Amino acid sequence: MAVRPPVVPRVLQGTGDPVYRATEAIGDPWAWLILREASLDGVTRFNDFRFRLGIARETLVTRLDHLVDRGLLERDIPDYRLTPSGTDIFGCLVAAMSWGDRWRRGPSTLRMTHVGCGCKFKPAFHCSACDEGLRALDVTVEAIVNTSAELIGVQRHRTPNLALLERKRPCSIARTLEIAGDRWTSLTIRECFLGTRRFDDFTTRLGIVPSVLTQRLNHLVKNGFLKRQSYQTRPIRYDYRLTEMGLDYYPIPLSMLTWAQRWLPNASKGIILRHKRCEQHFSTVLVQRFLDLTHIRRPF
Repeated sequence: MAVRPPVVPRVLQGTGDPVYRATEAIGDPWAWLILREASLDGVTRFNDFRFRLGIARETLVTRLDHLVDRGLLERDIPDYRLTPSGTDIFGCLVAAMSWGDRWRRGPSTLRMTHVGCGCKFKPAFHCSACDEGLRALDVTVEAIVNTSAELIGVQRHRTPNLALLERKRPCSIARTLEIAGDRWTSLTIRECFLGTRRFDDFTTRLGIVPSVLTQRLNHLVKNGFLKRQSYQTRPIRYDYRLTEMGLDYYPIPLSMLTWAQRWLPNASKGIILRHKRCEQHFSTVLVQRFLDLTHIRRPF
C-alpha cells in the first residue's frame, strides 16, 4: 500500500530561514554558554568567563568577538555586556534549559525566581492569538524561505568537543547542546519539524553526504530523539519520526524563530506558522508559570 508523503511547505523567496539565521547569529555551543553566563549569572569579565567555562583563551577570544560582531554583546573594556538583542536571548536559553532538565539525565538546574514577587516559576510558550500552549503537532508550517541545502556553506567555527561543555559544573543547557549542538544535527532536526522522514529526502533537502547523515540519524535514534519505523520490507527501508522527546524540543527552534523575527533584518516573514487550534497565524509569548498555576504573559 502506498504511503502518502508528508506535506512539504512551499518555499518563499527571501533572505533566509530565521531559525537558521538565529543559529548562525548565536554561534556554536561555546557561544551559547557564554550567553548563559552573561544572561543568567551576570558575568562580564574575560577571566571570569574563562574560569567558569574552562574554555581555552583563544577559543574564548574568537567566541566573544563573534558575539560582539553579531550585536549580542558590546565590548566596554574590561567588560563584555549584553546588548538588548543579547538580553532577549533569555527565551532561547530557558527553552534549552527546560528541555535539558526534562530529558537529559543529570542534576536539575532550572531554578528560576521572578524578581518582582519572589515566586518560583517555569517557562512555557503560548500562542499570542488564543493564549494556549504551543506543541509541535498543533502547528502547521505553511511556508519557509529556504530548503536546508541552500543554507550550507556559511563559514563558522569548528564544533567543539560536546563532552567538554559540562566539565566545570552541571548544566542542562550544555546537556541539550550535547544532543543538538552540532550543525548537521541541528539541520537534521530542522528537517524533521518540516515533515521530512525518509533517508533519501534528508539527503536531497540537506545536501548531505549519506555517511554523515547516517551518523547524525543514528545519534538521534540512540539518544531517543527519533525512532525508526519501517515502511517497506523488500528491501527494508525506514523512515524517521520524532519521539515524545523530539516533539518536546519544539520550543527551542520556536524561541529562536521569535528572537530572529524581532532582531534580524527582514526575518519577520521568513517562516509562516499557523496554530491549528485557533486557525490563526501567531507570534510566541513566553509565559511564566508560577506554583499557584497563574501565569504572566511576556512577549520576548
